[in-house]
Amino acid sequence: MFIQIDMHSSVPIYKQLKTAIISSILSGKLKEGDRLPSVRQLGSDLGINLHTVNKAYNLLKDEGYIIIHRNQGAIISKPTKAGKEDLTEFANALLPIVIEIRARNITRTQFDELMDVIWEQDMIGGDNDEHR
Repeated sequence: MFIQIDMHSSVPIYKQLKTAIISSILSGKLKEGDRLPSVRQLGSDLGINLHTVNKAYNLLKDEGYIIIHRNQGAIISKPTKAGKEDLTEFANALLPIVIEIRARNITRTQFDELMDVIWEQDMIGGDNDEHR
């Protein structure tokens, strides 16, 4: 599994790791039933703290992307569809970004074009032609 972490990013490492794993699931690089490296192994491979990896894994588990078994470790699962609570959470996360975009006089058309580019792009590993 190839994950890149930007140690100079303002995005916390655990969020980068979580996003990288979800992106790998979305792109098909990781499939249901695949095993993730142990917390210790991934922390060592990436040169990050074990607690950081553990935090990312626990968030992924809470959101249904992985199942954690004592003997088998973290295994990719099929996430459930987003419900009303999830949509509210996404809206709350997007609100500050949309406010800043509007404050900078970015038009709705420019915003829509930006969203189209992001939607069609695998932000972790480059373009994702499989899902276009």
